[in-house]
Amino acid sequence: MKKKRILIAVIVFVTLALVLAACGHSRFAGYHGVSPEKRVEWVKQHISDELNLDAAQNAKLDAIAEDLMTRRKKMAPEREKGRLELAALVRTDTLNRADLEQLVDKKRAHIEEVIDVVMDHAVEFHQMLTPEQRTLLAEKIEKHEKGRCWR
Repeated sequence: MKKKRILIAVIVFVTLALVLAACGHSRFAGYHGVSPEKRVEWVKQHISDELNLDAAQNAKLDAIAEDLMTRRKKMAPEREKGRLELAALVRTDTLNRADLEQLVDKKRAHIEEVIDVVMDHAVEFHQMLTPEQRTLLAEKIEKHEKGRCWR
């Protein structure tokens, strides 16, 4: 009976590991551990190729990417500070809900700022696309959602 339980546990573990590995394997898999700048370059090239952007559109996409990367670099100290504050809270003997809520509220405010910037850039990006490119992008968004694991 014990051998049967061990065998079942091993089979479940291996199956789970294979499923998770399959879902994690994608065209981005080679970009784990790669610098954000290289990932951004790959994404820009992919968008340009998929939507057949012209030179003017590529220049606008470059400007959007540059702005987002600049903002990311400026936010790095705040991200690190948040991690250190969370680690300090976790190290305490008892986790104080008020302190945790304060930390989460700071993060929420930061996320709201980022959302506003990203939405502005999304509108800017959408405006520069031709109707055909918008249709193509919409189709790719729909196709991407259908191909995701666990859906």
